[in-house]
Amino acid sequence: MEHSLIVLALAVIILLTVAFALYIIHNHAYAKQPITHYSLIIGIGTHGNESSELKALESKVKYYRTDIMLTKSQEQWLAYEHSKYGANYLGILDYATVPNGYANKNWNLSVWNESVSNAVNSYPYITTWEIWNEPWVSQFQTGYMNGSAYNYFMVIKSAATIIREKEPNATIVCFGGAPMDNYQIYEWYADVWHYGAANYCNAVSLHAYIPLPTSLSSALAESWNQTINAYAQLTHKPIWITEFGMPASSVIPGYSPALQKEFLLESLNLFSKNGNVTRAYWYDLWGLSDGTLDNNYGLLNLTDPYNGTPEPAWYSFLQAYNSSESSLAS
Repeated sequence: MEHSLIVLALAVIILLTVAFALYIIHNHAYAKQPITHYSLIIGIGTHGNESSELKALESKVKYYRTDIMLTKSQEQWLAYEHSKYGANYLGILDYATVPNGYANKNWNLSVWNESVSNAVNSYPYITTWEIWNEPWVSQFQTGYMNGSAYNYFMVIKSAATIIREKEPNATIVCFGGAPMDNYQIYEWYADVWHYGAANYCNAVSLHAYIPLPTSLSSALAESWNQTINAYAQLTHKPIWITEFGMPASSVIPGYSPALQKEFLLESLNLFSKNGNVTRAYWYDLWGLSDGTLDNNYGLLNLTDPYNGTPEPAWYSFLQAYNSSESSLAS
C-alpha cells in the first residue's frame, strides 16, 4: 500500500509539473507567436530630426506623434511633410505649446486656451490631438497643470472645445499616456474621468515600458492586458498606446539591438490581440545606441546623422507597419 501511494504521489507530481510547463509555454508563446495582420494602426514618435523623418517618409511610414510648438520652423516642416508625403500627425498639446515652452512655469488657463487656439490655426491639417504628455509625472507639471486631477480635466475640456469649434470631427486623445501597472495613478485618472472627461475624449492613451532589459514575459503580458482592460472598462473608449519602446543600447548592460527587436514584436502582438487597442506608436524614431539611457530608444541610429543607420528593429517595424491597418488607411 505504501509503495502504491508513493507511486501515485510521484505520478501526480509529474502530471502537475507537465501541466505547469505547458501553461508556461502556452502563455509565453502568447506574445511571441507571429501574426500576419496587426488589427491596429501603427505609428512612431518623432522629435523633429528631419533626416530620420525623411527616411521614414520615403519608406511609406505616414503616422507620427510629436509635440506641437508654435514655431515657424516646425510649422513649415510639418506642412511640407504633410503636403509632399501625406504625413498624418498625432499632435501633442502640452508644455511645449505654451509661450516660452517648458521654461514657462506660471501660465494659467487663459494662456492655455490661447495656445491651443493658435496651434489649431497654425496646423489646420492636424485633426488628431493628444492633450498633454504624462500629466502624472511631476517633471511635466507646470503652470495650471499642477498635478490636480480637476485642473487636468479643465485642460482637456477647454482644449477639446476649442479644437472642435474649428474641426467638429477632430479626434481628441486624453490621459497623455497613463502608465502600466500603477493602481494609484489609475485612481487619479478615474477622478479625471468622473469630472466629465467622457464628454470630450474620443480615445485614451497608455504608455508601455519595462523598467529592466528583458523580454515581455507571460506574467508581464498578462499584467499589461489587465491594465489595458481596466482603462477600457473605466472609459469605454478605444485605447491608444502612444508610447512603447526599449533602448537598443550597445553600452548599457543588458540592452541590445536584438532585445529591442524582440520587445517591439512581442508588444505589437499583444496590443493587436487585446482587442481594445486601436493604435500604437513606437518611441522613438531616432536615437544613439551608444548614447545615454534617455537617448537610445530610436530605430534609426544617428551615429550616422544623414542616413540614420537602421537598428534590426527598424525592419521589423516596417514589416509590421505594412501588415497593419496603417497600410490600409494610408
